[in-house]
Amino acid sequence: MATVLIVNADDLGYDPAIDRGILEGHTRGIVTSASAMVDTPFAARALAEAPATLELGLHVVVRDSCGAAELASEIARQLARFRALRGAAPTHLDSHRHAHASPAALPAFADAALAEGIPLRALDGAMRDALRRRGVKTADAFLGDAALRPCWSRERLLAAVVALPQGVVELMCHPGYPPAHVRTSFGAEREVELAALREPAVRAAVASADVELRGFAAAFASQVKSPGPRG
Repeated sequence: MATVLIVNADDLGYDPAIDRGILEGHTRGIVTSASAMVDTPFAARALAEAPATLELGLHVVVRDSCGAAELASEIARQLARFRALRGAAPTHLDSHRHAHASPAALPAFADAALAEGIPLRALDGAMRDALRRRGVKTADAFLGDAALRPCWSRERLLAAVVALPQGVVELMCHPGYPPAHVRTSFGAEREVELAALREPAVRAAVASADVELRGFAAAFASQVKSPGPRG
């Protein structure tokens, strides 16, 4: 069973400096996919200008005041806005700060992903099994930790590539330049991740490991066999 690696950059549309870094990570690095916000002042430009070669999914931002009963309609609204801005459906679904991973939110996200026929991010094996039992597509493994500042240094990314498991693997990353408009504690670290993703040694490691770099649509359209739920 081959290894397909999806290198997904979160937060497209958050800030123009972040967007610039994500696009550089794609055109000059190993980024194959990005998750886009749709309600920021910069979203329209970001989704319109991202090249067709960069697969885009929806990075749902859940308001603190959004209750469980409202969540399904809010996801649907953001899906509709994504289509309006991009002129196409998203290739995958996830959420800002992993809001979809909470037990109260996961069913609404799972239903949306299932209705759209697109993968939903699973953070661990238990979440992956729960989604697959509902018929939701998801990657066989997930790599990335936003709590690390930064998560992907050159050394850590090289180590991850060498140790990739078989199947479809999503590697979450946060490339970019320090944002000029939004206030975030995750700023300068984005440049470190961008440099790692553009590192020639990383590209060479991917090639040496016989790993296929793809976006979500291409990965899930492939013939790579995904293991079913454990147990």
